Amino acid sequence: MSKYCAGNFIYPDPFTKEENFVKCLIRKVEELKPKVLLPTHDESVIIMRHRNCFPKDLIIPYESEKLLLTLANKAQATELAKNAGIPIPEVYTHIRQVKKYPVVFKTVMGNSAKGVYFPKSQEDLVALTNKHKADETLLEEWIGGTDYSVDCVRWDGFCKTSVYRALVTKTDGGGTTTQREIVSMPQLETYAKMLLDSVDFHGVCGLDFRYDVKTNRAAFIEVNARFTGGIATPIAAGFDIPWVLYKLATTGIGDNDINIKVGTKTKWILGDVITFVGRLLSLHFSWKEMKQVFCFRGFDAYDDFFKDDKSAMLGEMFYYFEKLVKNGKLNP
Repeated sequence: MSKYCAGNFIYPDPFTKEENFVKCLIRKVEELKPKVLLPTHDESVIIMRHRNCFPKDLIIPYESEKLLLTLANKAQATELAKNAGIPIPEVYTHIRQVKKYPVVFKTVMGNSAKGVYFPKSQEDLVALTNKHKADETLLEEWIGGTDYSVDCVRWDGFCKTSVYRALVTKTDGGGTTTQREIVSMPQLETYAKMLLDSVDFHGVCGLDFRYDVKTNRAAFIEVNARFTGGIATPIAAGFDIPWVLYKLATTGIGDNDINIKVGTKTKWILGDVITFVGRLLSLHFSWKEMKQVFCFRGFDAYDDFFKDDKSAMLGEMFYYFEKLVKNGKLNP
């Protein structure tokens, strides 16, 4: 519903109707004849799986399906990080190895904190293990502190990164951020570059870390080999990631003079509404966090509200309402 949207179409669910999705997308490519196709989320894996079905001259600046799946797999990505010399949480191979709770239990595939749990006792952990017997899972040490995300664009000799820290997360314990602040964390940027260099990554990517200021300890969490949900923050700070990727993919030229403004803060308004409702339903919230959720001062930009394009937020609200009705979940 944004006034900047030149057109739209409805496509089949790429994850439940893969073949129909690909056919629909190919028809639209043949009709519209775009120069570049920029997937924005996990549908990128489906598209790259069928890359040969699309015109050869269509630029899709994403890695192969194999590498995308490797990086999306939390266990494999953690092993890659370890081999690259990046600190990781302690990984447990059996419940008996756990000496301290809470721990982090997660399915190796998933986004937006789906399939991520923080069991506080052995009893809780055993119950989760039994529930996810059919799933590949990862059991890790829980690290205190705050979530940090490194947004990266890497293409041949070009590599640009920025870091934001989470001020509020939509799901309790981490995951999708609703408020963020650009910070200077050169060490995390170095870690991100080390991992991407180790696989010679080309494209856009987000790497999540946990950092505890009290112990000065940082640890790798996961990779999102796509545009991240917090992309509004680096854009507001002067790092226009989609445009940088487009220029690299079409001309091979990257702008090395990008100045990222540290201290830039952004807020996802609808995300904070979802956060508030979720905390109320779970009866798990703090007044300090709620005060931050309802804060509207000190932000440089909003993810979903623009004075000159107010209808864009209405489209977003309709989308999330439809997902809530269909799936019965606040985290679709």
